[in-house]
Amino acid sequence: MSDLLALLDTPYFRAGLRLGLAALAAGWALRFAIGRDRPPIPVAGVLIAAATLAGLYLTGEQLGPAVPAVIAIAVGVLVARFARAPMWVQPLAAFPGAVWLAIGTPATTLSWVRILIAVLVPVAGYLISDFEMRHDKMGLGVIFFALATLGVFAAVPDTEQALILIAASVVVVLLAWPWVAGSLGPEGGYAVVAVFLVVIAAGGEGRPSSIIGSAACLGLLLLEPVIVRIRPSAIKLVTWVRQNWVGAMIASVPQFIVVVLCSRVAARFQTELPAVLVVALVFALASMAGFYGARRVNEAAVG
Repeated sequence: MSDLLALLDTPYFRAGLRLGLAALAAGWALRFAIGRDRPPIPVAGVLIAAATLAGLYLTGEQLGPAVPAVIAIAVGVLVARFARAPMWVQPLAAFPGAVWLAIGTPATTLSWVRILIAVLVPVAGYLISDFEMRHDKMGLGVIFFALATLGVFAAVPDTEQALILIAASVVVVLLAWPWVAGSLGPEGGYAVVAVFLVVIAAGGEGRPSSIIGSAACLGLLLLEPVIVRIRPSAIKLVTWVRQNWVGAMIASVPQFIVVVLCSRVAARFQTELPAVLVVALVFALASMAGFYGARRVNEAAVG
């Protein structure tokens, strides 16, 4: 307990906490400005990304092209949305910024991590946007992402940068729970994944398997859209709960389980291959559970 309290008293956590509170205040101010009866405002992802980058800057971390690259990612997605392009255009619009970030970031010296950043930013951003199209009214995108950041803290050997991300994310959760005022948003989904990957790359450099485990902590934000695309009835596995703060907690349990397994098992190996195999097993089991649950829902509906 004393070690945990010592971590919370570091300049990294304090910076993330202060900036997270500022982001939360900005989010709620915007919520009240546009009216409380409107749908959730899609700003939480941008707020988390901005607070984390600002915290990294204030604590002296080397950012490289992170700020302009993340802006390029978000602006690319925003332009695609305003142009009313199909949703599949958004990851293409985010890709140049993701490549810029991957090539220029000083957070890692590992080539495969740079490739991971370039690929996962557009792919994960697209999947998160798809996830939030169904679940933004419950705030699940913000909640699931905050759980993923807690997994990063448990996974990476160097936790300084992760403390900033965690503090900002956990505070901004109060924009989506217990009252749902905001969601990650399309632009924010891509931006926050980019920042997430930079943080895990920096914190996991000393044990590369922890980067794999940390990335996998995104969990159901990536899996659920794929499962629903294959088995549309799987959406009922979330919507069967009451659409309130209690229901959001219940719906978050599977994400929590995936985060624990990826951060405490996959991330602990000394080499990458066992971590990949564990992540593949966890994702396969989670997918099987989703398909089985969807079948049971269908059977119950028919019965």
